Amino acid sequence: MRKECNFQKLVESLSVKFAKYKDFDSFLDALSPSEQRICLRIRELILQNFPTLKETWAYGAPFYKGRSRVCFLYPASLPYSGVKAGVNFGFNRGNLLSNEQGLLHMGDRKEVAYIAILTEKDIQEDLFLEILHEAVILDNEQTSQVFKTYEVSQ
Repeated sequence: MRKECNFQKLVESLSVKFAKYKDFDSFLDALSPSEQRICLRIRELILQNFPTLKETWAYGAPFYKGRSRVCFLYPASLPYSGVKAGVNFGFNRGNLLSNEQGLLHMGDRKEVAYIAILTEKDIQEDLFLEILHEAVILDNEQTSQVFKTYEVSQ
């Protein structure tokens, strides 16, 4: 009985508990003031310039989805952020983006790339919009290719 109890405690301690937010406001309330300002600015940039992207939630963070997940905001205060401060502005297919701006970092990841934003002053709207535009185009092209492949194979 004692071994089972210890095993259960180990499993519970290893499992990641991501917060489940009902909306963006409750998400913001859990962040530091600096993270709040960064997330609000990036969210505004996304939704004003790409109104077809829909805000969804995964891993306790907001993701922006077209045909598939395009990008996300991952503040330092969330588990496994990999940073001590700021917000990672991530791109789900970052490995396929050109990174002509030189802002995307892959870290040890194979697919997801991100821009590390430490302060609100680090937000370079024009460059971020270029990357985001490329990511949206890629999302449309990649998903269209999947459907074409499916149609041809049938």
